[in-house]
Amino acid sequence: MTIDRKPDESIPLPALTETLMQIFTDILPQYGFTFREKQLELAEHILHVISHRGITLAESEVGTGKTIAYLTAAILAKRSRINDFHLRCHYPKQGWAESAHMPIVISTSSIALQNALMKDYIPELSRILIRHDIINTPLTAVIRKGKEHYICEKRLLRYYCNSDKQTQALLDPCIGVDAPFDLTGADSLSPVMKRNICVSRDCAQSHKCRYAIHMKRINDPTIDFQITNHNYFLADTLHRASGRKPLLPHYQLVVIDEAHKFLAAARSMYGVELVCDELPALAQSIHSFTIGKSNGGVNVHRIAKQMEEQNGKLFQKLRSNIPATDDEAERYPAVMDGEVSRYMKKLLGITADLSEAVADSRVHKLYRDRQSKALRKLALIRERIEAIRQHSNIHWLEKEPPALCSIPKDLNERLYRDLWSGGIPVVLTSGTLSASGDFSRIRETLGLNPLPETKLFSISLLSPFDFRRNCLLYLSQNTPFPDAEDKGYIAAVAEEIERLVLASHGHAAVLFTSYKVMGQVHAILKRRKLTFPLFRLERGGVHAIEQFKKSSNGILLASGSLWEGIDIPGDTLSMLIIVKLPFAPPDPIGEYERSVCGSMEGYKERCLVPDMLVKLRQGFGRLLRVETDTGCVAILDCRASSVYRDVVLEALPPCGVTSEKCDVRGFYRRVISPCYFSEER
Repeated sequence: MTIDRKPDESIPLPALTETLMQIFTDILPQYGFTFREKQLELAEHILHVISHRGITLAESEVGTGKTIAYLTAAILAKRSRINDFHLRCHYPKQGWAESAHMPIVISTSSIALQNALMKDYIPELSRILIRHDIINTPLTAVIRKGKEHYICEKRLLRYYCNSDKQTQALLDPCIGVDAPFDLTGADSLSPVMKRNICVSRDCAQSHKCRYAIHMKRINDPTIDFQITNHNYFLADTLHRASGRKPLLPHYQLVVIDEAHKFLAAARSMYGVELVCDELPALAQSIHSFTIGKSNGGVNVHRIAKQMEEQNGKLFQKLRSNIPATDDEAERYPAVMDGEVSRYMKKLLGITADLSEAVADSRVHKLYRDRQSKALRKLALIRERIEAIRQHSNIHWLEKEPPALCSIPKDLNERLYRDLWSGGIPVVLTSGTLSASGDFSRIRETLGLNPLPETKLFSISLLSPFDFRRNCLLYLSQNTPFPDAEDKGYIAAVAEEIERLVLASHGHAAVLFTSYKVMGQVHAILKRRKLTFPLFRLERGGVHAIEQFKKSSNGILLASGSLWEGIDIPGDTLSMLIIVKLPFAPPDPIGEYERSVCGSMEGYKERCLVPDMLVKLRQGFGRLLRVETDTGCVAILDCRASSVYRDVVLEALPPCGVTSEKCDVRGFYRRVISPCYFSEER
């Protein structure tokens, strides 16, 4: 049955569900897709939620095939016009032609997933559905990015003319009507070059500007999928909430993939920050294009210098409140006392005076863009300072780079008001959204609780992988209580790691929650001169991951990014060691949540433990990436085998559990072929 319908000719849900079942049971298997009951169950659930214009938390573990499930359900709902009438009510000011073609928004946190959707999943699904007359026209999709990802031809030519020959040679491929103007793949250009040639504001020559032409093309309402990242989607949400022009076309459905990262994106977009270095940099920029005094006789340089000095006093005072410890905290309490308030109030006055003086200055025509940019920057800084001063915010000081940050205490309420209460269907999906199937924590933090039961749904689908056969969980009883300052603890961790990687013959990734502990353990293992290549993933690095993959049987010590989103299928990774249960370190956000909970026990139960379990599941999920993968996950934190044993075992997939290393060695000999242990590997 062809599902493409004209306006007001929607297909009833039962008929659409039959078509969905046909796609998964009969059609997709013809093209190499294995029929999975859980994948069909997920697709049916999503289609049901869309038809009821609800919101769902769709947890779908590795191997369930969630991407094809939500793409298929979403396109069936869109092309069949199942929600046509309700969508017109939602966007009453929209014209008839536009309301007939509203896209599906897919929001992700990774470029890799966006590219996979654009180049692999959607084109393949389109070909299959057309071949079987499910749809009449191909599926269309575009990737949405911010202006900073595109070249401004006017800025490019100006920068080119003022650059040396070496820089010009790097910029040459960007010049010309047919040259690419997307900066995402321009790896030969430095960040400074990209900042100087990217689009900084609306194009003044829209009939010639490639960016303006590009934006007109991707805003075509007939496009099926608008693919973007969480920050861009939330920026669009904030634009709509404040009455500004939306960044995205009016949409009929949202899929938020990698939804376990959505809260962090919301905190970033709804929060504000004042970075220590940005006001001095702005002052230097103003010095570079102003002569000295404004037309009214005001000394611009003197005011810019005052702004620098006041900024220095503010951050010096904030730093003085940081505890004198050598721990690895990334956030410190920002004590907003009377002195800090006075510094910020003075900054507001100084930036206002500076804005007036810069606007009143005579500037050479070559520098007028700099003048305009400085004025916009000053206006934004004033807005941010005003926002940070709000007492209804949570404040903290970031360590690197030093920055005063703030988020609203009622972020969950704002998300409900701006995003969830509108009546547009939303699918939030990820492999890890709950603590053992309990969605209470994510419902609370994202502001979903006010939704009525008829509009809020959830589903949790376990991985179809045979964990009982292919995975062993080792819970150590040999390491002391975690203490980064205890040399005995560090030595015990290194000893456990060494014995485990000998049992697995390398092929191991070791996940840390502390770069300091990782560095100490790395030094010990390096002295032991193991026969396997040893790699350490530094903060913000990626090179060590590629080296580890090429080594075939190496040992990779890592923290940060390796806890999630890294895909290393096959024997290269068959031992995953988790050094410490990933409890969130103390920070001002946690302190506020603790105050709301009323007691430490309540805070642990409602916040700390659920967050830890979600991150533990993300880490655990790095091991088995395809159905044929085998391996062992080892948790060295003694609390996993004692006080938290029950909740840890409940959160993780069902598999064999041991505290004996002889069982680990026996497991590898039993499930992995002998060639795995050969020295030639």
